[in-house]
Amino acid sequence: MEERIERARRMEELGYLTGGIAHDFNNLLTGILGYASYLRTFLPEGSKGSEAAKAIEQSARRAAELTRRMLEYSRRDPPELRPEGIHRLLEEAIGILSASAAGNVEIRAELRAPSDRVMADRETLLRALLHLGTNAREAMPDGGRLTFSTEPFVSDGSVAFDGVPVPAGDYVSIGVSDTGRGIPDSIRKQVFDPFFTTKPEGAGAGLGLPLVSRCVRTHGGFLRLDSRAGAGATFRILLPIQSS
Repeated sequence: MEERIERARRMEELGYLTGGIAHDFNNLLTGILGYASYLRTFLPEGSKGSEAAKAIEQSARRAAELTRRMLEYSRRDPPELRPEGIHRLLEEAIGILSASAAGNVEIRAELRAPSDRVMADRETLLRALLHLGTNAREAMPDGGRLTFSTEPFVSDGSVAFDGVPVPAGDYVSIGVSDTGRGIPDSIRKQVFDPFFTTKPEGAGAGLGLPLVSRCVRTHGGFLRLDSRAGAGATFRILLPIQSS
């Protein structure tokens, strides 16, 4: 418990630091993007100079996306929770992922929860589901099966998710599973740490899973990773059912 408290304190400090850096960096990027776009107006389309200016724009936009994630991670405003149906959100996420999925990845829905109404910030939760789905898809470069599932979950107060006690009550359990290469035990405790990534340099900022974790916490939920190397991975989210 002391270790968890200390880790939470470090994450909070990192969040404040990240927010300050992101604000300043965003101001610099505004100038870079503006001048790169202005420069292109003076250069013939297709010239080396024009292509160089275009590359500057593309890099700056990628950096701006990273800044957006940093700001989202450091944001302290509570989410605006409204009644939402998880099944509808999952179907939307599946539709978006299916439109861009490779033909060798099969996306399934196994929605078994009889009650799926939760209090949620729709856009924030949808982004979290999309990130988990995208990660799962990228873990299967040679193809495989991505499954979104729901089922009812009842806690009697003695259940724990990743060592965190789950209060007694009714929940919807949301699973995002893949048949990919899995996550080794040696890094399982690090995957939710900000800026930790196993992707090649420039391919990932390491903020996606921390944002998923933060989203789940701010929704009063719980998150667990079940995986082992070579046997796929399942991220399981518990969200409290909206009381009628």
